[in-house]
Amino acid sequence: MCLLLSNPRVQQHTQLVQLVLSTLLQTLRLAHNRTHVQMVPRLICTFAIRAPGLRGVFDLALELLGSCNAEFVQGLEHAIRTRIVDVEWEARDTVLEFVTRAVREHAWPRVELLVTQQVVDDAVRALSDAEEYVRASAAYLLAAVVERGDEERARYVSEHKHLTQSDLARLVADSEAFVKRAALDLVHALGTRGVGMWIECLTYRTLYDLADDPDFEVRVRCARILALLTQTSPVNTSELQSTSLLLEMCRDSSRYVRAECLRSLRELKQNTPDVDMTNEPEPKRVYVGERTDLWEKLRNVDLAQLEASLSAEHLYQEALDTQVARELMREKSDANAGNNILDCY
Repeated sequence: MCLLLSNPRVQQHTQLVQLVLSTLLQTLRLAHNRTHVQMVPRLICTFAIRAPGLRGVFDLALELLGSCNAEFVQGLEHAIRTRIVDVEWEARDTVLEFVTRAVREHAWPRVELLVTQQVVDDAVRALSDAEEYVRASAAYLLAAVVERGDEERARYVSEHKHLTQSDLARLVADSEAFVKRAALDLVHALGTRGVGMWIECLTYRTLYDLADDPDFEVRVRCARILALLTQTSPVNTSELQSTSLLLEMCRDSSRYVRAECLRSLRELKQNTPDVDMTNEPEPKRVYVGERTDLWEKLRNVDLAQLEASLSAEHLYQEALDTQVARELMREKSDANAGNNILDCY
């Protein structure tokens, strides 16, 4: 069947390639011979197999990854590096998505031979890809490596010579919302591990724009980063005004953003012994100035009220409290003249 896929006459017919590939994949799933399993990397390297077919091959590879030997994983790594430079962006995107899934779904020792430094190099280069979907997939992959990889691999990503402060800032300011989401996940992963230049790529203007982004998922990730800044970087809290922005986002129109603010504020209060929620005399503090002001702001947050704003009952009440009369259909001229309009338009 591999010979059929290599036949130029077969490659001219997409449906025939898909039929042969589906049959071959089903055969490999039923086979328990290691020699047959080694065909999977060969299939990935077959450029006649386009992105839809590649997804099926990668699904099989993901199933085999947990039980196959190091030779299979090394062959898979070579195949990945071959297809990650495919001329079709869909194929490049599919390869990056597969590696991300492998890192997320398997223990790191199992995928360590798959995510080599060379694969990381390819992913960093993909951050500058002309296709936005590839840029987003590359950022998600690097975030997964930083979060789940060992210290050596996480530091290799953070200190990569082609992953600079300006590169991260460019990704965070991308015109596509889904690229921003991936970039913010990468920034948050670097910040959580305490490595890299994640703070340097953020400015007050950038955070302000992210907090006001039309995409609510971008705003959710912005709130998460603001909480991380407030908790881990006291020196930059004042300059970036992360606490003020986070508290301002508690009034966001999206309940998903408000829920993230609630989770972040609760975590901040739990991890901050200086925030005394009782009526006992205030203890002597070790922080002064802006840091003391931070604790005062946190103490004044009504978490119960914020949590109440997430309930369905609260959302219905918000709708009832609006000026419903202004939303009703009205006739501006003679009856039945076909000029019914909504006042809110």
